[in-house]
Amino acid sequence: MTQNVHVRVRFEDQSFWATIDEYPGVFGTGDTLEELRESLEEGISLILRGPEGKQPQAQLSALAAASVETVASSELSLA
Repeated sequence: MTQNVHVRVRFEDQSFWATIDEYPGVFGTGDTLEELRESLEEGISLILRGPEGKQPQAQLSALAAASVETVASSELSLA
C-alpha cells in the first residue's frame, strides 16, 4: 500500500521535529532529515501495530527541505 502523507517539519535549536497529518499522535525527532525520517517511520509502525502486536514496516521516501513562507509577529507603536 502506498499513501501520500503531509509531514509538518520544524527546525528548532539545531534539530528537526515533525508530525504527520494523516497519523495523529505520530511525532518524530532527529538531528538530520534522515534521522527524522527514521523516527517518523518508527512512529507510524507503532501506531499501526495490530492486536497481536505485529507491526508493519513503514517506509517514507527521503524528506526534502523546501522553501516555505513563515509567519512572524511584532508590536507596532505609532508616535
